[in-house]
Amino acid sequence: MTDYFALLDQPRRPWLEPEQVKQAFHARALQVHPDAQLQQEARPSSDALFAQLNEAYQVLQDPKRRLQHLLRLEGYPPDRTPGATPPQIEQLFPMVAAATQRAAMVAQQSAAATNLLARTLLKSEMQNAAKELELVREKVRQIQETAIARLQQLDRCWTGKIGNGLEQFRSLYLEFSYVTRWLAEVEEKQLQLSTR
Repeated sequence: MTDYFALLDQPRRPWLEPEQVKQAFHARALQVHPDAQLQQEARPSSDALFAQLNEAYQVLQDPKRRLQHLLRLEGYPPDRTPGATPPQIEQLFPMVAAATQRAAMVAQQSAAATNLLARTLLKSEMQNAAKELELVREKVRQIQETAIARLQQLDRCWTGKIGNGLEQFRSLYLEFSYVTRWLAEVEEKQLQLSTR
């Protein structure tokens, strides 16, 4: 397994400043970008290295993917143990499901509306569904911000090994997994409603 921290000359830590990762990526990318290679023979290996650098950047920029990578490097692949879902995530499940299902239903009804009157009558339902989605998005963002703060706190106590904090790291990984998925779902539904 490639160590993306080493590839971008970053310390192996749970939290990295996004701007620092971005600068490290740009510095390395300038050195190995395929267009910077003068010799044609060097291009294929340069293409592969650049693709790997890009993947490293994507992983280290994303708290969920960074945690997943760190857990794997440390020999603790993340798992979805039954009952391991954090309580704040379990509490939000019904709200996310209801809001996304309602938005999907309203968007579908709007798409099926064959005349202006039918679409006009659906307008208030669409607005209510959009408000509900925005409320859910804010709640999910709050969980994300809290998870980032907890990750930064764990980073301040970081000793170079996961060790005793394994369950905290796995719990945070699960939180980031749900938050990432939910934000994508909510934003997709918001887009569907906005194009109707």
